[in-house]
This record gives sequence, C-alpha cells and structure tokens, in this order.
Amino acid sequence: MPLNENGLAQAERIALRLAPHKIAAVYASPLPRAIQTAQPLAASHKLTIEPTADLLDIDYGAWEGMARDDIQAKYPDLYTKWTKTPGKVKFPGGESTRQVRLRVETLLNDLREEHLGETVALVSHRVTCHIALCVALDLPNDAIWHLRQDVGCINEFEERDGVYVVTLMNETDHLR
Repeated sequence: MPLNENGLAQAERIALRLAPHKIAAVYASPLPRAIQTAQPLAASHKLTIEPTADLLDIDYGAWEGMARDDIQAKYPDLYTKWTKTPGKVKFPGGESTRQVRLRVETLLNDLREEHLGETVALVSHRVTCHIALCVALDLPNDAIWHLRQDVGCINEFEERDGVYVVTLMNETDHLR
C-alpha cells in the first residue's frame, strides 16, 4: 500500500529533521512505502535511493494480509509465541527473526566497509527496525517488543571500535 497523506507528510518531516546531517547514502527496502518515505530525504541530500532487499520487513508467510483476530483464531499458539518469544518464531511459508537478523547484520557489515566514517540512512519496516536495534544493542531477538518503534521515528547508532553505540532511539519530535 502506498503512503497516505499523513505518511507523506511524515516523510517530509523526517527529511527536514535530517537535513543538517551530512548523509552519504540512503538505503531503503524496495517496497513502495519505504521508497516513498526515503524520497524526500534522498532528494534533500541530492542522492539516489539504493533499494536493498536486506531492509525488507519480515516475511509473514501465511500471516501476510491477515487481520490480527483471524491470526489469533487460526494460529493461537504461534501468535502467543510471537508476542512472548518472537526470536523463536518462524512463520509458516515465511521467515524467522533469525533470518531477518542475518540480513540486517550482513547489510551493516557491508555498509561499514563501503561507507567507513560516513553517515548512511536506512529506511525500513517495523520488525526490521526492531531487529536492527537488537543488533546494535547486542540483544537477542526475543527483546524486540521491549524496544518501542513508532511510525516515522528516527534511530541513530554508530560503530565505535567494532561495537555499535545507540545514540538516539525512537525519536519522534520532528512529527509534532
């Protein structure tokens, strides 16, 4: 689904908030919502968006497109596991959080080498953002629901001597 008017306005506010930063590259999930969110930011820095499947949201498999009530009715045990221990879930016909984490870790390692000392922006989806923060904070995937991630939020982390340091998490002041 494309962004609605509110989502487009939030994307503009994100770009304004990050305008003072020197951003070397903008990477985004290839899904339309992420690309639309990344467009104002890339434009403000005169950059081209680099789509990467590594930033796709988790593949919910059989759950894709289902309403929460329907999921709870059809997959009650798996739904409970997803809410309590998401690191142990693999969706039928889809992915596990471990698979997403491997994608994110691979991307971060590649970007570290390609953009040494530079700032890059990553535009992704809810679960992928949760997992990226777990990577940065060296937390297990079961911790994803302990980290708040609002729509349109900004997280910042940097690599220092081989360790990620989170300097900003779930910042939404730009949306007010």
